[in-house]
Amino acid sequence: MNISTEIELGLKRLCNPALINDQCFQILLQKAEKVLGTLLSEISEQTLNDESTINITSKQDIAKEAYASLVALFTIANRHCLDGKSLNQNLQTLVLTNTDRLPEIIKTYESVRPRLTEVSKITTTSLANVVDVECRLDYCVQSSVFDDVSEFLYKVRLKTIDNGTIKYIDFVCNTQELQELVFKLKDAVRHLEKISSAS
Repeated sequence: MNISTEIELGLKRLCNPALINDQCFQILLQKAEKVLGTLLSEISEQTLNDESTINITSKQDIAKEAYASLVALFTIANRHCLDGKSLNQNLQTLVLTNTDRLPEIIKTYESVRPRLTEVSKITTTSLANVVDVECRLDYCVQSSVFDDVSEFLYKVRLKTIDNGTIKYIDFVCNTQELQELVFKLKDAVRHLEKISSAS
């Protein structure tokens, strides 16, 4: 897990008792837990507008930086699917080697992690991955009722996985449409190969 130098600095300040006293540290942890635990609900809007907890220290800018770093750390750790133990190991190697505040940070992360995981599944920006294609040939026969021209029809089923959920996309196309689809896919592959070879 890579974190930026700004987040690393904010976390070091969070764990420094000379900059963030114990009372402020506890309030920052509680606020982070409350905000991240109520994401996408009406309660979180009220919590975000409440700035009174930050005003308990004379170093408000440092407290705000530490709070932002804490929330960023939790979201990055969740994005990397880290549990408390893994996060603890990462933080010890990256940032915080000798601090007694680290177990409290890990405990808070463990309490908000299920909600963060739930929210990240809802708000993901990734597209579904096509993992399998099934194709079946049907034949359209002209009948006395319909004035259809005899042509081949292909029933295509794409199997996709999106955040662990399997979904199917079904469609029907004729020979010409299937050839156009295959041509466009080959063209996209060639384009991506050009881009990757250029860099």
